[in-house]
Amino acid sequence: MDKKILMVVAQHRFRDEEFEHPKTVFKQRGFSITVAAPEMKEATGMKGAKVMPDLSIAGAATQQFDAVVVVGGGGAREDLWNNRTLFNILNAHHAAGKPVAAICVAPVVLARAGLLKGISATVYKEPETLAEFVKHGVTLEEKDVVVSGRIVTANGPAAARAFGNAVAALLA
Repeated sequence: MDKKILMVVAQHRFRDEEFEHPKTVFKQRGFSITVAAPEMKEATGMKGAKVMPDLSIAGAATQQFDAVVVVGGGGAREDLWNNRTLFNILNAHHAAGKPVAAICVAPVVLARAGLLKGISATVYKEPETLAEFVKHGVTLEEKDVVVSGRIVTANGPAAARAFGNAVAALLA
């Protein structure tokens, strides 16, 4: 059975490895990947990666996927942290029992969507992300990758492959 994964990137300054490494894991497992960004124009990574989104985030809201993965990087703050449409996509998929995942600073998106309250998660540790975890009642677990039920979080680029494998394991 073909599993469909939505990978959401910021329009600018997404973290290249946090996109490429999980994507490679997913492709190796035979999953199909759909990429969404705020706009239907080329998205650029912090280290120069370029990706043309298949859908805008708004366009992704009308579709169903087997998992939703939010990629981190500096641009996630500007493009994804306050994206209500993305919150709705994440909440709908989580309510349907499907995995949702975020890496680096992107777990803040899950926290702001109300998905991490009272559960353990990890994030790239910096004052702003830690303050968001406290504000939203998230229990910080200082591990590279944390799986809490159907939610996967990871703390940064070094954890990107393990993150991809953890998401893939939930789809197996």
